Amino acid sequence: MSKYENPHVLCVSCHATEKPESGSALFSPGTDPSYVCLNCHGDYKENHHPVDFVPTNPSSIPLPLFGGEVRCLTCHEIHGGTSHEGTPKLLRGGPYTDRREPCFKCHVTESYARINPHEMLDSQGNSIDVNGKPVCLMCHSKKPDPAVDWTNDVRFRADVGFLCWRCHPPMPGSFFNQHFLVKPSSKTLQNMRETEERLLVILPLVPRGRITCSTCHNPHQKGVMQHEGAAKGADATSRLRMPSICFGCHRT
Repeated sequence: MSKYENPHVLCVSCHATEKPESGSALFSPGTDPSYVCLNCHGDYKENHHPVDFVPTNPSSIPLPLFGGEVRCLTCHEIHGGTSHEGTPKLLRGGPYTDRREPCFKCHVTESYARINPHEMLDSQGNSIDVNGKPVCLMCHSKKPDPAVDWTNDVRFRADVGFLCWRCHPPMPGSFFNQHFLVKPSSKTLQNMRETEERLLVILPLVPRGRITCSTCHNPHQKGVMQHEGAAKGADATSRLRMPSICFGCHRT
């Protein structure tokens, strides 16, 4: 088994021995290998792809389940790839040319195309329901209260990127790769906080202080958000939180 250098440098970080071999006791006694990931990525158990649930139709899932449930190793394979060195993002079956490709192994694209989660209010200002539930639950695991909730209070059904990719393809080119899930430098973070204070806008980050789609884009319909900073960009062109969005983080 080839050693995977980045980010899992030491085999013993996951395995019971520094030189694991096929057929041996690869994990410590009583350890469920599908939970080893959460030793380091525990903060994403609630804000990544949901885990620990039984799919509606397990027989239709072309990826491995663990105890009949979706877990980290359903989608990820540490030693995947032709040389067992791991594929980008450690995605099982990768590498992929489109980040959404593994998602639609289980999810049906058409099931999302009929719904616009950005339209949350009807003409009378009442919340729109989808399948008997508020449309906000398309993305949120709990209905937020715009009157009291702030960025750190809201909970999502999955990582923001996953939610957006159900309908939107990732941005092409180097811009996306240079920004998505990148942790801003201390100087850039300072610029962002100064922008928020000066222009009364928010530029939210996801866990571990990283940039995501909603850092630049406001997915909400105008009239939903009550706090002035959170409402900026609603229904704007490209839903950008401010017109010259680049200057929210970068200085000329």
